[in-house]
Amino acid sequence: MIDLDRASLDRILPVTPGATDWDDVLSRSRADQLRRRQRAIVLAVATLVVAVGTASAIGSVRDFFLDRGFIGLPPEGATPSAPEGGELVVQWAGFTGRHAAGTHAIRRAWVYADGRFIWDRREHDADPRGGIPEGANQLISGYLEQRLTPEGVEIVRSAVAEVFDRSRSLLETVPPDSGPLDGAPGRLALFIPAGADVAGFDLEAPDGDRLARLEMVGVDADFAREHHQGTIATPEQLSALRRVDALLTDAASTLPASAWAVRAVRAYVPSHYAACIDTTPPKDAPQVLSMLPARAAELLRDKPRTGFGADLQEGREGGKVVVIGRSHTYCFRLTTEQAREVAAALSGLEREPGWDSFALAFRVTPSPVPEPVPQPGLTKIWFEPYFPDGRLTFSGPFG
Repeated sequence: MIDLDRASLDRILPVTPGATDWDDVLSRSRADQLRRRQRAIVLAVATLVVAVGTASAIGSVRDFFLDRGFIGLPPEGATPSAPEGGELVVQWAGFTGRHAAGTHAIRRAWVYADGRFIWDRREHDADPRGGIPEGANQLISGYLEQRLTPEGVEIVRSAVAEVFDRSRSLLETVPPDSGPLDGAPGRLALFIPAGADVAGFDLEAPDGDRLARLEMVGVDADFAREHHQGTIATPEQLSALRRVDALLTDAASTLPASAWAVRAVRAYVPSHYAACIDTTPPKDAPQVLSMLPARAAELLRDKPRTGFGADLQEGREGGKVVVIGRSHTYCFRLTTEQAREVAAALSGLEREPGWDSFALAFRVTPSPVPEPVPQPGLTKIWFEPYFPDGRLTFSGPFG
C-alpha cells in the first residue's frame, strides 16, 4: 500500500465545492487500515491456533504408543500395531541361558517378515532387580514390540535355518492353527545336556503351508526320556542354538545397529482379542455360555470361535505324569472394543486367583483350589491377544 500526503491528494483528486479537510480524511483512512490489520492478525493467529490444535489432536490419536508393557486390555486410544496381519518368520519359547542366579527367566519371541519383533519375558519369582524397565511388573514384561530392518529379519531367519539344517531328523510339522495356547508337546526332541547354557521349549518357522517345529528338552527333565524320542545335542547344534538364543533373548546387544528400524521398546497393542473360556470336564459351547453373566453371553454368542481340548496332567511320585481328566477351551474372536464390553459385563465375577500379574481373568465357577492348574469342576474366562499371524499364545501363569 502507498502512503499519500496532502499535496499528492490535491493533485490527483478532482476539486470539489467547499473546503476539504484532508487531515481528517487521512486520519480516518489510517485508522481504518490499522483496524483491518488488527483484524487480519487476530484471524491469522486464531487460524494458527486451530491448525496447531487440530494437528496435535490428530497426532495424539495416531501416535499414542505405550512405552511399557501392560496386563489385560490396552488403555483406550492406544495405537494398534500395524499392519494388522503379518507373515511369521520364527517363534521361539524357552529359558534364557543368561539369567541371574536364583531367577528362572522365560523368554518368548515372534519375528515377522515386516520387521516386527514381539517378545515377552517372565520370572518364576519376582525379579529382585525389579524386572526390565519397560516391563508391566516384576513378574512379567507384557508383550513388547521393536522393529527390525530387512537385514535384521534376514539375520534371524538365517540363524534359525542353521538350527533346522542341523536337526532335520527331529523336525515335526504342524498345521499353522495348531496349539492356540502353545499346543501339546511333540514326539521328537533335541536333548540338551545338563549344565548347558542354552535350553528351550520350541522353535517354529513356516514350512510351506505348515509350521516346522523343533522341540528342545533338558535331559535332566523328568518327562524327557518318557515322552520324547531324540538325540543329545552335538557341539555344533549347541553353537547354532546359542546363536538363536542370543538373537532372540538379547537382541539389543547381539544385533548390529543396521538391523534396527525402531530400536525403542514399546508395548505390542493388538487389534483383536480372544475371550477364552476353559472348563473341566468339557462342556459344549451353549452350556459354557449359559454359565456367564447374561450380557457377556449375549456379546459372545455370535462371535467366531475356535475350540480345543487338553489333558489334565498331574505329577506323581517318581516323576511319573498321569492324566486325571480332560478340559476344553473355547476362544471367541473380538475387537478390542468388544473385549472391553465383555470385560465390563464380567466385572461382577471374582478375579481368577493367581492370574492378576499375568492376564485379565475371571472365575466363572467357585473352586476351593486356588491353583493355576485346571481342576475338575473349574471354569474360568480370560483375554488373549491375537498376534499378526492370527494365532494366540498363553498369557496366564505356567504351572
